[in-house]
Amino acid sequence: MNLKRFEHQPVDSRSDQGELLAGAVAEQPDSLEQEKVFAQAKDWRSRRALRRRRPSRGQVLEWVAYGVVLVVAAVLRFWDLGVRPLHHDESLHAYFSLQLSLNILSYHYDPLLHGPFQFHAMALVYKLAQLVGVPDQGVNTTTVRLLAATLGTVLVGLPYLLRRSLGRVAAWLATVLLAVSPSLVYYSRFAREDIYMACFTLLLVVGLVRYVQERKLGWLLVGVLGLALSYATKEATFLTIAVVGSYGVGVLMWELGSRWRLREKVRGEPGWLPKTWAPLLLFAYVLVGTLLARWLLGWLHNLSFYIAAHQQASDEFVAVLKDDTALVVPWLGVALGLVVLVILLREMFLGEAGVEAARRGWRLRLARWVDEEKQPVLATLVRMPWTHWFFAILLFWAVFLVLFTVLFTNIKGGIGDGIWAGIYYWLEQQQVARGGQPWYYYLLLIPLYEQIGVVFGVVGMVRCLLRPTRLRLWLVYWCVGNLVLYSWAAEKMPWLTIHITLPMMLLAGVGLEPAVQVVLKWVQEGWRRWRESREEREEGEQEWRPREVGGRGKVGWAMLTVLVGVVLLVPTVHNMYEVTYVHEADAPHEMLIYVQTTMDVNTVMAKIEELDRKLDGGRHQLAIGVMNDAIWPFIWYLRDYPHACYNYPADCPNPGSYPVIIVGGDNLYLAETQYADTATHTGAYLFHQYHMRTWWDEGYKPPPCLPSKANNNCAGQQTWGGVGPLLWLSYGDNPPPGAHFNLVLAAERIWAWWWQRQPFGATDGAYDMGLFIKKGLGVAP
Repeated sequence: MNLKRFEHQPVDSRSDQGELLAGAVAEQPDSLEQEKVFAQAKDWRSRRALRRRRPSRGQVLEWVAYGVVLVVAAVLRFWDLGVRPLHHDESLHAYFSLQLSLNILSYHYDPLLHGPFQFHAMALVYKLAQLVGVPDQGVNTTTVRLLAATLGTVLVGLPYLLRRSLGRVAAWLATVLLAVSPSLVYYSRFAREDIYMACFTLLLVVGLVRYVQERKLGWLLVGVLGLALSYATKEATFLTIAVVGSYGVGVLMWELGSRWRLREKVRGEPGWLPKTWAPLLLFAYVLVGTLLARWLLGWLHNLSFYIAAHQQASDEFVAVLKDDTALVVPWLGVALGLVVLVILLREMFLGEAGVEAARRGWRLRLARWVDEEKQPVLATLVRMPWTHWFFAILLFWAVFLVLFTVLFTNIKGGIGDGIWAGIYYWLEQQQVARGGQPWYYYLLLIPLYEQIGVVFGVVGMVRCLLRPTRLRLWLVYWCVGNLVLYSWAAEKMPWLTIHITLPMMLLAGVGLEPAVQVVLKWVQEGWRRWRESREEREEGEQEWRPREVGGRGKVGWAMLTVLVGVVLLVPTVHNMYEVTYVHEADAPHEMLIYVQTTMDVNTVMAKIEELDRKLDGGRHQLAIGVMNDAIWPFIWYLRDYPHACYNYPADCPNPGSYPVIIVGGDNLYLAETQYADTATHTGAYLFHQYHMRTWWDEGYKPPPCLPSKANNNCAGQQTWGGVGPLLWLSYGDNPPPGAHFNLVLAAERIWAWWWQRQPFGATDGAYDMGLFIKKGLGVAP
């Protein structure tokens, strides 16, 4: 396996300078070549002169191509952003961000709500929206989601920075697929932390790849910034660190092994032996790493059981650990400062010549062991200037301290919580297993929506394995690693699919690239031949005959592949449209939506606003009682009503005087019998029942454990569930007795759902609420 240093391997020797668009001319200077020349420029005058050079036609066309995709991505993410009611989780994030914007001391990091980045950033969005005069004092469902839509759009453009390594066409195709991906579009319009984390993770990858290529401090800081912001966004960053770290160690093992020859050291140089120790060292690492990973995952699983069984002792231990960490970390900062001071003093006293001689001696000793071409990652690590390490550490801790200490208002608690609270909460949740989804959840969900990504993602994996580079192998490892880890983790949710979809779309771009390049070359060549033949026909010499590039068979297969891609793109885009704009608040018809707040919440708020205008002229002085099962999301929606009282009636003075009462499903029957004017009961309130939340049918879950004579012990096993994925696809959640998987029926039902949104199972999954309005006020509930 020949791993060249992050080089893009084209389809053939003639295609690496292929234009992104068919109209680009081959003679124009290539933008990547200009970047290489710029990177090699030694002084600032040369670089300034290069900047002043007029961009080539190919470069302009490339910018236009990316610009068009970014505009489309932005429109898809920002259009009607505030129409859908806030999901339960969104209401939490929106409300606590609002509290932070009003009082900085009201917020502290709580892993239940995930990292502090989104709360600081959303509070900043509120402030900026107020400054520019956005309605509702800058606080509404649109501004709540502006951050998600913005970073979701930024994520689409990041492959542009990888086009030298990924391939120009592959990077652009990946950008297109990211722009229209159903899961990425929908969750770019959703105020949850996952889209932020996905953007920062890709930023980390961009920074690391470009730093290995160029060894510039700026790119290292870009990668570290991505890691720091991801860590401050969601605790799942630990999984990212595990995937990136394990792959990085594997690359180092390969590079270390490539330093020593193996075959030529054995008598006869047998052909079955690898040339170097690299494959054997990598195999040993995989073997040992697999055993260690299995042990570690088992240990974490047992630790989560221990925490659940000894909650109080575990809480006390972690509390002490946080306090001790808060005491130690400042001293570590002092130690780092002393190290830097010693280095600076050494350079001051040794002088420039002495420091350069010391550096040369150190690097000369390493140069005997590190090959720049065969060991680029190892060379990057051992030859990094100490200033790069220092500024990388400094940047990470600066981001950490600013966000986790809430702008230095909670230094001690912020440091301890920022380091330990997230991983402790994550371990606790492994026994909760929120959602109760099966291990095959993502294998069922993703293919229902991401047709072109799944098919060409697999093609891209094959191509990356057959023609590997370090980046291509990383994409395969990233995608498969995330699929395995997120399927292993106890909590499985539809918004987590984007962490699998992201690398899958990059792989799909790699998979589509060869065919698109061949077709573009064929179009270019045909255009050129047509122009030449037109001139010849004017002179009466010959008629035009297009010449195919690379042979008729190659062009034919390329066209067929592109046609398959277009065919698969159609249902993907259709699914994106349905889930984003048609059923965006209709969870029973969309598996990608999980327990979504319904449009009935908007109806309830419209009734309240109508009554408020009628009674108080719209001054929001209406007294509203909200029972404890309806606090979320209504604490957000009633934020401008100072007389709204929560945990009604227990915590509300004079509860009989409230003109409006909102009740959730837990107390609905009791409240109806107590307050409503019905046929069987004379009450003081008019009443109407609504859906607060709805959800997708979960008949795909495994069948439950049913006690029987053969198996009377269901301890620790699920005693509720579905019928299994195959029967569910074939018959829904109520298959006939003795039924088996039917491929034809399953295909028909999938087709009907794709194009007509005919549900697979029941659509009555709902959590209801009730609106009570006093009689005689002129507004019906």
